[in-house]
Amino acid sequence: MNKKQKYFLDFAVKGGIASVVLAVLLINTKILIFAIFPFLGAIGYAAMSYTKKLKSLETNLFIFLDDLRDLLQGGMNIVTAMEIITEHDYGSLNEYLKRIAAQIKIGVPFELSLINVFDDVESPIFGKVAQVISESTKFGGNLIKIFSSVSNYVKTINDMSEERKSKTFSTVFSSYFMFFIFIAIILTIQIVFLPMLASNDLSSATGGESTESLADINFNSYFLFLLVIQAGFAGPIIGKISENNAIAGIKHSIILLAVSVPLYVVISIFFVA
Repeated sequence: MNKKQKYFLDFAVKGGIASVVLAVLLINTKILIFAIFPFLGAIGYAAMSYTKKLKSLETNLFIFLDDLRDLLQGGMNIVTAMEIITEHDYGSLNEYLKRIAAQIKIGVPFELSLINVFDDVESPIFGKVAQVISESTKFGGNLIKIFSSVSNYVKTINDMSEERKSKTFSTVFSSYFMFFIFIAIILTIQIVFLPMLASNDLSSATGGESTESLADINFNSYFLFLLVIQAGFAGPIIGKISENNAIAGIKHSIILLAVSVPLYVVISIFFVA
């Protein structure tokens, strides 16, 4: 199990325990569905904090490479440059840079320490940067030119990511709009059409073989579960479209659930018999 899985599992366990406790308190009530929110909230928080940290690492990677290039252009060797770099603030990236500086200080080649440390960062950009620098230095490449090229590459990737988010905004909006249309359809079926069919029991539709009527079926629970499933799958899809990251889409699932479930429960209490 890698670090990311352990991180999410820790929050999932805590959220699951809270949900079980809340379910016990709300059992046999119409709002039992709300017991799922501590679990979803824990997963959502884990996803948002994880993606925020990853975004901070990728943003600061460009700044780090830019600063390192400037120091090397000033005539410093890589060991001294890394020692100065570790005194700067690069957010979450600092702990990784300190490890690199410590390794090269005891004689580990820079490219090797870069691969060793950046492999712990679960981001494809870090793996590509480490591999490019490692392969380039093997063939005697100029470090300043290498860092300039890699820095420009990382900056381009970050710019493309922001451009992707802006261009897919309309798609994200459409996904939210369609989800709320889905809620409206469910409510229309339950408030308008089901009462119209309630007078016709299932026995008439099955040739008298059943004594169960439509009024005996708990459509409220079925529709609630349908909403939870729809929001649970819609969020990661939105995240994949907008940020190319399904995990980042969990926050969209939390938003959809936080709005749709209370809305549905409240409307059901007042308008559904």
